[in-house]
Amino acid sequence: MARGRRLDMTDWLARYLLGPASVAHPRRAGRRANEAERERETALRSEFVRVRDASGRVYLVDRATAEATGATPVD
Repeated sequence: MARGRRLDMTDWLARYLLGPASVAHPRRAGRRANEAERERETALRSEFVRVRDASGRVYLVDRATAEATGATPVD
């Protein structure tokens, strides 16, 4: 029988649920968005809207479809 490293529950949780560790200081502010990222955000917010379906799931649809179907936007 080949012996490998045994993954205990803590190791499994750390690897697969939590993901890689952050090396940045937790109170340090993140980087500011550049102009291209701000333009993309503005375009996405103007073209799409978040709506909630009957089961409570929130998803994005284009504004024309949301208005045509009478979907209620989520704030």
